[in-house]
Amino acid sequence: MSRAVEQAIEWTACLRSGQVEPQERHAFDAWLAADPSHAQAWATVQHHLGSTLGPLADGNPALRRALQVSNGRRTVLRGALALAGLGLGAHLVSRPGMPLELGADLRSDTAERLSRTLADGSELQLDACSAVDLDFTATQRNLILRSGKLIIRTSNDPRPFLVHTPCGSVSALKARFMVALHDDSVHTWVLDASARIDTRDGAQLILQAGQGARFDAAQITPLTANRHGESSWSDGWLSVDDWSLAELLDALRPYRHGVLRASPEAARLRVSGLFPLDDSDRALAALEQTMPLRIDRYLGWWTRIELHG
Repeated sequence: MSRAVEQAIEWTACLRSGQVEPQERHAFDAWLAADPSHAQAWATVQHHLGSTLGPLADGNPALRRALQVSNGRRTVLRGALALAGLGLGAHLVSRPGMPLELGADLRSDTAERLSRTLADGSELQLDACSAVDLDFTATQRNLILRSGKLIIRTSNDPRPFLVHTPCGSVSALKARFMVALHDDSVHTWVLDASARIDTRDGAQLILQAGQGARFDAAQITPLTANRHGESSWSDGWLSVDDWSLAELLDALRPYRHGVLRASPEAARLRVSGLFPLDDSDRALAALEQTMPLRIDRYLGWWTRIELHG
């Protein structure tokens, strides 16, 4: 399910809850006008709800009653709409630019890490929900990261190895490094030897082993040491040192089916620890036991995290 569709589901739950504040209506109007994909996602959700959610409620009296009550209606609607979104996902998955990247040369599914030895002997690891294209020529080895994260150990080859992203590239001759796509930037960590960042607008930076950087199309900013755990996913565990809860949830989402959300207040909490990626429910349970959080689950598909107490 695309982020725009998820947001459209959130807004549908909000506007149909009967508890809409004026500022929420203004925020919805601003969201709808901000990007053509938002209007398209909104129209798609509304079109499919009539044929998906209506029959679902008709065949489930308990769900129908839940949708008719006003107390807590918005949270119930979120879960029901997310379940209806299962039908949306099947409809949208074949469209260009969707998260599964079905046309990629190599891709990993939800909760799957993928390891491959490439034709030149380089060793590639993809995090869950990641996709790459390969383009090796006589003069250089190109890898295009279309979604998610990768770790590459490049082989001893005279051709430079370049990982291309929307913001620029990371290149090396013989090294091991991680590259991760974020909403508006790219993070990279060098795990062995050295690598060079070249942004789309021409900025450059050479990183040595143990160093990381965030870059967009124009600028490169060194990452602090507490971010080094970003590359720990290759072993199935995520090492977190004073991250926001929002950042941890971003790392867990590729390992879960459905929607995982946190309130703005909960998302700002700081988190440290070692979390199992292959058992994200266990990771969430540990958060609930050690932090002032309440985790609500709806219909086995929608997970919402709120501050508790």
